[in-house]
Amino acid sequence: MTRSVTVYGFGSAFGDTKTAIDVDLLIVHHVTDSSSCQLAIAGKRRLAESVANAHITMLSNVEEAHFQFIKTARAVSLGAIREARFDGDLAALKPAFSQLSALRLAF
Repeated sequence: MTRSVTVYGFGSAFGDTKTAIDVDLLIVHHVTDSSSCQLAIAGKRRLAESVANAHITMLSNVEEAHFQFIKTARAVSLGAIREARFDGDLAALKPAFSQLSALRLAF
């Protein structure tokens, strides 16, 4: 089974890029075992290195469902990062950030 996490964007950068000063991202990991958590941490690290002013939150599926974070924050799905295609999936997220003028992309 290939592990994966889902990346969401929320906040002002995804609503009004003229006033955004940061980029809020959410990573949801679907399993709470060590490998899934490590994949989420690795994704967070790479996104933090690649996206200027990124504020990244990580939640498990269970935590997200409990807090209803995606609904409350009006988060939009940007894509998935699969363990087996880590670098390619990170690169595939790049178009989601292309319209955000405050970003420095280093994928």
